[in-house]
Amino acid sequence: MTDKISGPSTDSIRVSENLKEIKDHGDFEYPVGVYEVNMKNMYMETVRWHWHDELEMILIHEGCGKFHVRDDSYILSEGQGLFVNQGMLHSFSIAEGSENCIYSSVVFHPSFLFSYSQTKLCSIYLHPVISNHSLAALPLSEDAPYEKDILNLLQQIIQINRERQYCYELYTKDCLMRLWIVLLERYISKNGISSEAKDSRISMDEARAKEAIRFIEEHYADPISLDDIAASIHVSRSECCRCIRRCMKMTPFEYLMKYRIFIAAGLLCDRDFDDSLATLASRVGFNSSSYFNKLFKKYMNCTPTQYKARQLAKAEKTQP
Repeated sequence: MTDKISGPSTDSIRVSENLKEIKDHGDFEYPVGVYEVNMKNMYMETVRWHWHDELEMILIHEGCGKFHVRDDSYILSEGQGLFVNQGMLHSFSIAEGSENCIYSSVVFHPSFLFSYSQTKLCSIYLHPVISNHSLAALPLSEDAPYEKDILNLLQQIIQINRERQYCYELYTKDCLMRLWIVLLERYISKNGISSEAKDSRISMDEARAKEAIRFIEEHYADPISLDDIAASIHVSRSECCRCIRRCMKMTPFEYLMKYRIFIAAGLLCDRDFDDSLATLASRVGFNSSSYFNKLFKKYMNCTPTQYKARQLAKAEKTQP
């Protein structure tokens, strides 16, 4: 599988062909990444659909965000948080009516808590969570005592990794272990694991959605249709729309249009790119430059010409 970077590399999630994020969160000895994300600075003000082998914990600092995890959506505001399980497709955006969303993300590999070996501890305390496909995400609020405990520990982890004082790795592991214990005691022990039938259905939907997205991103410049996308995953048109809508809250056609604009905006960021707008539209799969301009303005809140001018001005400001 080849790695692929689509659109601008700055403030953009980089993914491989099956939407897996291309990023090392920490290293082998300390597989933990702690980030502060300002959605206004993200490309298209969106964290695009992706997944990773790590677990993720989110804490909202300012504003309000809309967080999509597989077929569920969560509106979270200041002080609230979200647990995202391993391998789950997810994307984030600013919630409607909010000017921005600033949050911290703690991304960590489960091996940091339980090592890579198949131990009894893994079987008892890790696998019931990461193998539970019905537990794609868990919203966290200060209203519930155990959720408040998790949010407090999450805030400690963020602060510890900001300061990075002596033994910060050990303090982080201590907080994550206590956080995991609360999650196990208060959630898993009460809710258990959902039926295997539901898990299988969701897994099939997600597998099909990933393959469909892979096909779209490989053929976005071609005149592909819904029939082509459905044929790529060997299902009917209606089944194709259903599984992608369930997983990604949009139709295959909507994803195709957004991805074409995503690529076009990336090309406009290139100082050496001087093709006409009609040529650019054709290059990313549109046979109508007026429709391309209409969609670009819809998704980017400006025309392609205005976007290019802004990006050039921004680049000049950052030059020494």
